[in-house]
Parts: sequence; C-alpha cells; structure tokens
Amino acid sequence: MVNPAAGRNAWLLTDLLGRSMGVIRADGGKFAVEPEGKARETMRGMRCGPFNSLDEALATIETHTRGVCRRGAESAQGPETDVVEATDTSTDIPEKASTDPT
Repeated sequence: MVNPAAGRNAWLLTDLLGRSMGVIRADGGKFAVEPEGKARETMRGMRCGPFNSLDEALATIETHTRGVCRRGAESAQGPETDVVEATDTSTDIPEKASTDPT
C-alpha cells in the first residue's frame, strides 16, 4: 500500500498487514525508494532511484518484488501522482456474437 506522508514530499509503503516497508521520498522532482525493516531484504539489489515519477518508482518495486503496489484510499492525488488505469469490465455481448454457450 502507498499513502502520502505529511507534507506530500514522501509516501509511506506498507505491506497488506500494515507493516512498514519504507518510504518513497521526492526531492527536486526526483523520487527515491528507502526500504526499511524486512523490505530491505526483499528489495536487495533493486535500483532505488532516482526516478522521474512516483509511478516509475512503484513500477520498479512491482517488477522487483513481483507484487502489486496499491494506493491507499486516503492517497491524495496530485498532478505528480495521478494514475489512471482503464480496464474494460463490460459484459456486453456484441450484436452478432452467439449467446449459445456451446
């Protein structure tokens, strides 16, 4: 989970059990990952920055850990953190498609 810390220059990383995994800090338009606790071992060998965006930092964490970073509900979206994911969840059947399950 990723949630903004006070001051909006840092984002807190926690696992799904609420344990701290570190911080992503922004300084001068660049972002750096600072793992802590058990995440130091998990992220060993991972490039920790500098990144050009928060999304780039999160993508690197996801790739290295083979996991998914999710923004917490209280995550304030600003221009430097906006992420728009489009997923087609429609169940519409095209007009010419068969409705027969066989």
